[in-house]
Amino acid sequence: MQSHRMYIIPSVFIIIIGFLAMAACSPEQASTNPQIGAINTLRTQLELPKLPLEFFETTTDANSPIPMQVAVYLDTAGRKFTINPITNMVVEMDARALLDKISPLASVLSEELLRAKALRLIKAIIPGFESLQTNWVYEEGGKIDNYFFNWYGGMASDASNRPHAQIAIHKTGLIFGYYNTLMLGK
Repeated sequence: MQSHRMYIIPSVFIIIIGFLAMAACSPEQASTNPQIGAINTLRTQLELPKLPLEFFETTTDANSPIPMQVAVYLDTAGRKFTINPITNMVVEMDARALLDKISPLASVLSEELLRAKALRLIKAIIPGFESLQTNWVYEEGGKIDNYFFNWYGGMASDASNRPHAQIAIHKTGLIFGYYNTLMLGK
């Protein structure tokens, strides 16, 4: 009877380890959660690392043209990803928490390179950007070491905000912000 138990315990132990390994899967592996899949797609498009994600909360996104319920996920570096759970579209990535971690000795990119990077990224994210951008107003601005590249749609009569897309980049090239409500109705 003793020897029989010795075989059962290792088998149960192996099964438990297998479940733990599956629970700690790399975010690069295909996910059955469509929200995590959408985040991974955006991370690829924004050239961000695919760090482990954790669901944080459900809240209201008051910045969208019409306030909506969103799901928020956090990665282990401190990036927040906000998703429209109906369409599984990522409407925001907020990495302002990473700005304090940038070394003062980090190399700096020119405004021209930052603008080119923002344009390359938004083209990767929005299908048909070249033809759609003629319907939008483009604006850019900066604040200390941060640059903001914005595309604004028209204000609807029942909306509280104009739909817009934004890529926010630190002078070092760190993407610390992304917002896109231009494609919510698409």
